[in-house]
Amino acid sequence: MNRRVLGVVAAILLAAAGTWVLVQYVSKADERAEADQELVAVLVVDEAIAQGTPVAVAQASMSTKLVRADDRAPGALENLDSVRGLVTSIDFLPGDQVSAARFIAAEVLLDTQLTVDVPEGLLELTVLLTAERSVGGTLKPGDKVAVLSSFDPFTLDAVEPTNPDDLNQFLQNDGTVETITLTTPNSTGISVHKALVTRVQVTEAPAEEAAAQPAGVDVAPATQVLVTMAVAPGDAEQIIFTAEYGAIWLARETQTAPEEDPVLIITRANVYR
Repeated sequence: MNRRVLGVVAAILLAAAGTWVLVQYVSKADERAEADQELVAVLVVDEAIAQGTPVAVAQASMSTKLVRADDRAPGALENLDSVRGLVTSIDFLPGDQVSAARFIAAEVLLDTQLTVDVPEGLLELTVLLTAERSVGGTLKPGDKVAVLSSFDPFTLDAVEPTNPDDLNQFLQNDGTVETITLTTPNSTGISVHKALVTRVQVTEAPAEEAAAQPAGVDVAPATQVLVTMAVAPGDAEQIIFTAEYGAIWLARETQTAPEEDPVLIITRANVYR
């Protein structure tokens, strides 16, 4: 084998060796980074735990694991001291990190699980609302609520105008016609009275007890509330339309709250009436 061939073979071997060293270095980079990262202790679910299980019972299905700090879930617990006396607000699945937000007082959970008989002819539907739009998240099955619908302006030019006298056109001083876009005003009004609440589901429970709060002050739900209501078919259409194209607010309504007053749609023109 001549020197030229030997040189080519040597170059190939050197390149291969260099590539192998580089691959090994890169593959070990993640291991080095992981080794340098702090490990923290968290509680992890070993066996499935049903919703409503007391902490004292649920802890038998948990164990402590060490995880990288970056892999620790928000609010994950190292121990159950802060949630003693509570129950699980949702089903826990194996492998889940145990979060303080997934525990709730037993009486609060019971309120959300009350069953309500739905009168014949009504439709049940569910809306997803933030706490401030659902009476601070305090609604419970059996409550009656007024449904308020709010809308941003809708355009009124769905049909292309052809008549020069159309309201969507404006006559300029020079005789030309300029097309303008008309819109409805921002509006709010009660669309449904005395809708029957049949179920309430809190997507996240309060992260911790309200012990540090002043007397009479509650901890608000952390995120959103699913409210299921039973309403007449026509009312269901109004609620769904609002959910799709506007915003819904619920107001707890007493049995004696009047319904016969004419419906007043609030706009900026009459909000200070």
